[in-house]
Amino acid sequence: MNKEAATSSPLQTRANPMKRFNVGGLGNFNPSRGLRNDAPRPNTPASPPPAPPSRPAPPRDGFETASPRSPPSSRGLFGTSQTQQAVQSPKMPGGKDVTSDFGKNPMGFSANNLLNAYNANPPPGLPKPTNTAPFVPASQSTVTVNAHQRPGGNANLTFSPAGGQGVQAHYLPYVPEGSGRFAGINGVPQHPAPGAPSTIVTGPLNGCAVHAFHDKNDQTLSFMHHANYSSNGTNELADFMKKNPNLQHAATIDPKDYAQWNGKIADRYDPPRKEETGATAFAHYDRNSQQWSLAAQVNDIQNGLGPDGRAELKRPDFNLAHQPTQFLQIPILPPTIE
Repeated sequence: MNKEAATSSPLQTRANPMKRFNVGGLGNFNPSRGLRNDAPRPNTPASPPPAPPSRPAPPRDGFETASPRSPPSSRGLFGTSQTQQAVQSPKMPGGKDVTSDFGKNPMGFSANNLLNAYNANPPPGLPKPTNTAPFVPASQSTVTVNAHQRPGGNANLTFSPAGGQGVQAHYLPYVPEGSGRFAGINGVPQHPAPGAPSTIVTGPLNGCAVHAFHDKNDQTLSFMHHANYSSNGTNELADFMKKNPNLQHAATIDPKDYAQWNGKIADRYDPPRKEETGATAFAHYDRNSQQWSLAAQVNDIQNGLGPDGRAELKRPDFNLAHQPTQFLQIPILPPTIE
């Protein structure tokens, strides 16, 4: 077990989590749960001075940190560059293979071990969402997930082509920087068949949001990664729902759930800005309760890179006045009757 899991009672389940939309309209959407007014996780400024070498710069909204052991990447977590599409299955990180432990109980494992999805690129060949077609079929966006953990370190995730040895999961994509806000998968069964993927993975959240929807057209679920939600996400989501009346909002994880000031000031910006915590997000279907849930594990970046070339993550400093929840679980309840 990760030494970082020493904090007691890390799991919190939101009792009445849903911010609902009635199909075809805004319903009782609550705008007060939108943007925070204190300090949203910043986008990259026009010309930021370089970060000190001893500590990697916190990733830009939705972008992963570069690895010194590999060529500079033109891909952030919003999508894959043309160059990286030629890359084959990723090299497994060092440490103990804990894939089986993660696969047996993703919620329990993640409540006690710190997941790290930075630099976990999706394999080539997955369908890509577009501005006009933001959703891709979940059945065509499937990957093999593996997890490796060094003693006392992060559980580093890797995504490789479907059908490999590991956990089979749906991959929730991003869109390339500057090409839109929405990327998602649709056609996820409300109750996956035995042997079918029951987990959905995506990249780290640093100002982004993840939404779950019920689709009244075929009684399935859709999931969407909402890029840069901290800028104008509340209004963007409301507009998206108007344009997609077949969808009913079921659950959301957004910066209000995970972004808290970590007590540090990023002086590489002009003017300096507060640094905020990020999160690793995923969704999982529990076959015992027969229910999907969204999950977010709050994290912060430690000084320096780990032995596998990723930014090493830690749990936030819970001595701060505004304490984020370590691990948030949001049930995706059945659709409301209209």
